[in-house]
Amino acid sequence: MWKRENETTTPATTPAIPSSPSPRREPEASSPARPSEPAPAPTPAATASGGRALIGPATTVRGEISGEEDLLVEGRVEGKISLRQNAVTVGSKGRVAAEVHARAVLIDGEVEGNLTAEEQIVVRKSGRVSGDLTAPRVTIEDGARFKGSIDMDPKRASTPAPMPAPQRPSSTAKGGDPLAASLAAVKTSANG
Repeated sequence: MWKRENETTTPATTPAIPSSPSPRREPEASSPARPSEPAPAPTPAATASGGRALIGPATTVRGEISGEEDLLVEGRVEGKISLRQNAVTVGSKGRVAAEVHARAVLIDGEVEGNLTAEEQIVVRKSGRVSGDLTAPRVTIEDGARFKGSIDMDPKRASTPAPMPAPQRPSSTAKGGDPLAASLAAVKTSANG
């Protein structure tokens, strides 16, 4: 039976008929999938895209590594790592025998090779590095082992600019004495 009381409390609406079923949206990467799971803590090596590649402890890579995401090395890498716009982290179990070029480099494990960073290199107390470091900022924690050289001014020219020759007064005074020529010039300008 139909009651008139319900009609006044609920507005009359025409049910909308969808033209096509809407696709199910996946949760965005920035929000956690489940509220019960804690969101992962952001790492200093995280990029704007949030991508991070992992070379696990049981993995060995020989050759050249390049890409567009951060890299965490917990295994072995031999060759060259080139991630100029991203960060490279060598974990405590990581062993790298390679030349590394990155935006930022963080060392907790062992590295044998030259490291070049656009922003910063950090060698933690558990880190061991044998090679040259080139970056505007270099941090070596107390207890870390390091053998090599450090260049914290990579933008400077390799040869210094020549200094201009000092100006010498002309030797117009008697006897060609430069001091006498300077005194004569001062007297002339004072009288003139």
